[in-house]
Amino acid sequence: MKANRIIPTLFAALLPLAASATTLVIPASGTGPGANDSHWATELTLHNTSASAITATLTFHDVAGTAGTSAISIAPRATVSVADVVATRFGRDAATGAIDVTFDSAFARKLTVSSRTFNKSAAGEFGQDIPAVDLASVPAGGDVVVLSGPSSATDARFNFGIYAIEESDVKWDLVRADGSIAASKEVTYAAGTQVQYNSGITSLFNAGSENNDTVHATVTSGRALPYGSAVNNASGDPTYVPAVLASADLRINFAGVDLGDKGSIDIADANHDGVLDRAVDVHTGTFPVGFRVVVTSANPVTFELIDPPADVKFYDNRGGISWSPSARFAGTSTTLRLRVTADGSTEIITIPVNIH
Repeated sequence: MKANRIIPTLFAALLPLAASATTLVIPASGTGPGANDSHWATELTLHNTSASAITATLTFHDVAGTAGTSAISIAPRATVSVADVVATRFGRDAATGAIDVTFDSAFARKLTVSSRTFNKSAAGEFGQDIPAVDLASVPAGGDVVVLSGPSSATDARFNFGIYAIEESDVKWDLVRADGSIAASKEVTYAAGTQVQYNSGITSLFNAGSENNDTVHATVTSGRALPYGSAVNNASGDPTYVPAVLASADLRINFAGVDLGDKGSIDIADANHDGVLDRAVDVHTGTFPVGFRVVVTSANPVTFELIDPPADVKFYDNRGGISWSPSARFAGTSTTLRLRVTADGSTEIITIPVNIH
């Protein structure tokens, strides 16, 4: 099961690192042959601004999970570059994966990490910088990430992928230039795995590529970092496509929440972003608290709770929720997330909650 943000200490305990460690994430690295006679390698560079030596642990994650670790030491104020790091440090002939760089938090502002993944060809090297991302800023449940594809689907192929920090559910949408959704996929990724979809419009969505395709990756649960790369077919020159956090208007009509099931909206979603405008107050006690999530539609609506606390359940199939929180959670805050399908569209709705 994925972590629920019920109490901060519980959530922190589930993170895959000690409290005294800092982790920087490089979502994509690789070695070996690729499409159109390309040959890929990743160079990792670390710089120490401290007067003390720093030891870091490199951990490689591929589609199967953790695939190797390697320690590296950086002398005071020194720079270390690791050529073809996936091959030389992790012994892989052909692989794609993410790299975690973990070190003592005392050096959090004193160790810089950068990477360059490039295609080696007879005409020279064509490369892209793939920035290291602080683990704390990795998208979490409810976040929408936008990956912008190439303007010419003929000239360039669009590779994209994801690194799951925790077990994560992700809804992928292929959005055409005119705003229509051409295809959608929901995928669950195991914790610590990295998956890349080469020519992803075809390999993930089973669709043809078009100019200015855009991919939305909505993290419905867990924590995961999507990324992309547009690769010129003629030269093999790649351009990194970073994950851009965004907020999207819903394609369904989420009216809000009816407290006590009175037949009226007490808390609305006025800006239609899928997040209730203010928190629902839930009180502990002997009897459960009830409220209704209201979605208006010409057709039947389906509701599904995403990784809820154990004492949350539906009391009917029309969005009525019953909750009996334990008194030990009084004074904390959390969120409920629901997957809602209405009029042919599926969206994620977020309900912030204060427990009293």
